[in-house]
Amino acid sequence: MGDIIVPASQLIRFTSQVLGQSLPEDEAEIIAETLVDADLLGVESHGVSRLAGYLKRMEDGLIERKTRLTLVRETPTTALFDAANGWGQVAAVKALETAIEKALQYGTGFVGVKNSNHFGTASYFTRMATEKDCIGLAMTNASAIMVPFGSKEPSLGTNPISIAVPTGEGRNPVVLDMATSQVARGKIILAKKKGETIPAHWAITVNGEPTTDPVKALEGFVLPLGPKGSGLAIMIDILSGVLTGALFGKQIPKMYGDQSSQQLGHFFGVIHIEAFMDKTLFYQRMQEKVQETVNSAPMEGFDRVYMPGEIELSRKKVRLEKGIPLPKEIYLELKETGSRYGVDIEKFILSKEVKQ
Repeated sequence: MGDIIVPASQLIRFTSQVLGQSLPEDEAEIIAETLVDADLLGVESHGVSRLAGYLKRMEDGLIERKTRLTLVRETPTTALFDAANGWGQVAAVKALETAIEKALQYGTGFVGVKNSNHFGTASYFTRMATEKDCIGLAMTNASAIMVPFGSKEPSLGTNPISIAVPTGEGRNPVVLDMATSQVARGKIILAKKKGETIPAHWAITVNGEPTTDPVKALEGFVLPLGPKGSGLAIMIDILSGVLTGALFGKQIPKMYGDQSSQQLGHFFGVIHIEAFMDKTLFYQRMQEKVQETVNSAPMEGFDRVYMPGEIELSRKKVRLEKGIPLPKEIYLELKETGSRYGVDIEKFILSKEVKQ
């Protein structure tokens, strides 16, 4: 069996129908859209491959079946929400929308969330801000499966951060979305599912030794993106965890294995461009910045220079037209998950193709 090609709209329908057996319809749709968006971008580690794991945590009582957000604190430009162990994607959308509202009125908005869960790809939320002529910032802490630089004892999550900047109507935003580890742990999970090895610099075993075995890597710890990645992860943990009142560092239970709610923290920021300058002028200046980057002479071995997020958004355009290729391992997992919830994925398949 080769890759299974599924239209994005159909994959969203399938995923939301599965989730909708247990969650409110609006929440199921939000989560489904964020997962499929990751697959459209080519970030398969955070796409529908996460569905079975999410549902297992819900079935085990580790994620609530409805997200009940409570506003804990608020000022004209800030807010803090308690997600009460609800779904991270749902809490993040509400938090980002709140930050946008504040930014449009006051110039900036910063919103924190505590007692939440995994929220998927951070860029999904920062790109929401760019649609309103705003710059978006999103970050989250995660369970301590990464060691600080120079240590073999984990006290950090892979703690991703995203910044997205609009470039004008009809143009792709500039989007940074990165984990602070050598690689997102989801890619190691995906390698395990596909029976593949991993590069030796991604992770270490529980004994602190490099490994190419994804099973040993998942039992061990992810390595940071050097001292800079380690330092950035610490700062993200402070903003997302310490500042919001969420758990942080070693306190956070593992997403897979520990039978406790994670109580993660998220942190979002939005800047309205017109708080600083006329947006028309800003977009002119952004185009100058884009052009000086993409038109710069490439090094040997490179065809051209890209802006952050350009490759992923180009891939999204293609996959929206041609469909999303699902590896057979993920397809079979989705089929089994769907059958447990009375949803047949076969109804959503467009065609089968062998990946070249």
